[in-house]
Amino acid sequence: MHVMAQSAVAPALLARFRRKIADNAHGWLSFVQGHRGDNAALEREFANLGKAAEQALLEPEAREAGVALVVALWCFVELRGRWPKWRGLLNLALSACRRLNRPAAEAQLLDQLGELARIMGSYQDAQARQAGALAIYRRLGDRAGEGRVLSHLSQQHLALGDYPAAGRCCQEAAAIFAGLADQAELATVHNNWGLVCQANRRLDEALSHLQQAQVLRAALGDLHGQAKVMNNLGQVYRQMGRLTEASTCMQQAIAIHRQVGDDVVAAQTQVNLAILAHQRGDPAEALALHLEVEPLFRRLGVRSELANVLNNQGVFLAALNRPEQAQQAYEEAVRLHLANGDRIHAADSLDNCAELLLDHGLAAAARERLEQAQEVLQALPDAPAWLLEDHATLAERARGAAEPG
Repeated sequence: MHVMAQSAVAPALLARFRRKIADNAHGWLSFVQGHRGDNAALEREFANLGKAAEQALLEPEAREAGVALVVALWCFVELRGRWPKWRGLLNLALSACRRLNRPAAEAQLLDQLGELARIMGSYQDAQARQAGALAIYRRLGDRAGEGRVLSHLSQQHLALGDYPAAGRCCQEAAAIFAGLADQAELATVHNNWGLVCQANRRLDEALSHLQQAQVLRAALGDLHGQAKVMNNLGQVYRQMGRLTEASTCMQQAIAIHRQVGDDVVAAQTQVNLAILAHQRGDPAEALALHLEVEPLFRRLGVRSELANVLNNQGVFLAALNRPEQAQQAYEEAVRLHLANGDRIHAADSLDNCAELLLDHGLAAAARERLEQAQEVLQALPDAPAWLLEDHATLAERARGAAEPG
């Protein structure tokens, strides 16, 4: 009699426990939806939010709520740099979507996983994830989802050195969002298109796209979005030699990013401000600004940004006549770029290292780096002209160089 009573009570307790998990996830989802933009509140409750999402994803009756909670938190996770801890929940939510047969949510999570992979420097993984998301959105006839993923894919193609594919993605995404009259997404596309043009040294086109993005962001009252565009405008102005305008844009962007709690993009913008300091003839200031942000990128595991920072440190250390430290920085940058699949920047760092070695009379070692760079360049589908020209100039110099003594 006693055992039978226990077995009758247990299913009721279990059902109540499962309902509690689902109710808890729904409650936290309402909290997130009611605190959009309130990053302090989300930061305070982040541990509880993650725990509620994980419990819901592991409970069949609560999976729908768990998936919705994970998806809803992405913007905050991206803003605050919580990517390493969030990867597991994104993958868990993706598995739940597939069990529930929720293709729209599956596409959204694949896109978010792709963005996370891009941030962490795994560009080929990012491309594969987002190609999967794109296929689902096209099958569903979801034009907004299709355009959003195309805009994101442009940055994967850009990082992997396929500029034509990056441009095509932007063009297609812009046409979609213009047709949908979605000004916010169109602003993002023009920002990304500006980055593609900038990387290919088409600076007038880059400026045009970024200015269009800035006008759209201003009309929407999107201060954070405007700050992202300001940073990119600053880089283009710097490359054009318009240094005062570049400095103004970057300083304004840093102030806004810090105001909204976006420490990662504030650090990225500080990197660009440091390059400007070097261009103005102050490598010591440039190095100091880089050393301030390097620990953040190491802590978060943001390999792409860390590799760029290390390459730049090599440039500044070389200018300060600290060649051994400069070489170490370049070589670590090369390792990270290659691990990320970023052949363009790997070749550039190898060329920078070769130039350093040539400057110090180490022609044989320089030629080794140039041969490595040549192998990397040959693997690129469309190596940028500026990189090929720089490499050819260094290779010619190395051929005429002799070892000391």
